[in-house]
Amino acid sequence: MYICICNAVTEDDVRGCVVAGACSTKEVRSACGMQPGCGSCTKRLRALVSESLTAVELVDSITGGPAPLTIAARGPVHPEITAEADDTRSVQHAA
Repeated sequence: MYICICNAVTEDDVRGCVVAGACSTKEVRSACGMQPGCGSCTKRLRALVSESLTAVELVDSITGGPAPLTIAARGPVHPEITAEADDTRSVQHAA
């Protein structure tokens, strides 16, 4: 679902930014290339960033640290995020 129609930013984009390390709405806006528009997304964006941060913190507390990033976990994100997040890859162990 779109969070910001003016900038074509989806919920998946926002979640991907948080998983990639964005910790505030300002960082998400910057990473997604969001420019000022009508402003109707502000409330929903703030709520979604908060929800996503809470989920990431919960996973970290259960697992004892940051969860490994995988391509599937990141979801579709903008190229600016992918370039930073590509340095972290999950390690597959031989059985």
